[in-house]
Amino acid sequence: MQEVIDKAKEIINQSLGNSFSEKEKQKIAEIVGIGAVKYNDLSQHYSKDIVFSWDKILNLKGNSAPYLQYTFARCQSILSKARSKINLKQLTEIDLNDQEKEILRELYKFPEKIKEAADKFSPNLICNFIFNLAQKYNLFYNSCPIIKASTKQSKNFRLAITFSLAQVLKNSLNLLGIEAPEKM
Repeated sequence: MQEVIDKAKEIINQSLGNSFSEKEKQKIAEIVGIGAVKYNDLSQHYSKDIVFSWDKILNLKGNSAPYLQYTFARCQSILSKARSKINLKQLTEIDLNDQEKEILRELYKFPEKIKEAADKFSPNLICNFIFNLAQKYNLFYNSCPIIKASTKQSKNFRLAITFSLAQVLKNSLNLLGIEAPEKM
């Protein structure tokens, strides 16, 4: 475990530089490193051989805990920067784009995916679900302005999507025994 924490800290030092204190970097490295090992184990079906690769488990762009943790931290950063409360009463008659519809469809599946994973004793189903959800959100994030949306209603709706997705990610990671850092 110490080796994965050290490797995570190396990555954090390269990518974050001096934007965090050494104490914060160490805490993030522990959360990310331990989460990476747990996720690698839980994301694979129990009937198959488990393949272990440092590059795979610490990958910030693939099916890994650090990728999901980073997506959660990104959501928290957006919500923090928005500095506005989400007003659900303003969310009437919104013209949704395809990416927004896709995320909503995935979020709607959350309870059924958790039940299916429990019924089948397969935590990898939760892993597959949240990885797919995070991918859809990151595509959305890269192509749709959230804080600088064209209308106040769009901004409000996209903040609601961000908040909801962050909550589902955090709950799912929690079910897997993995922490979701607020900053990363």
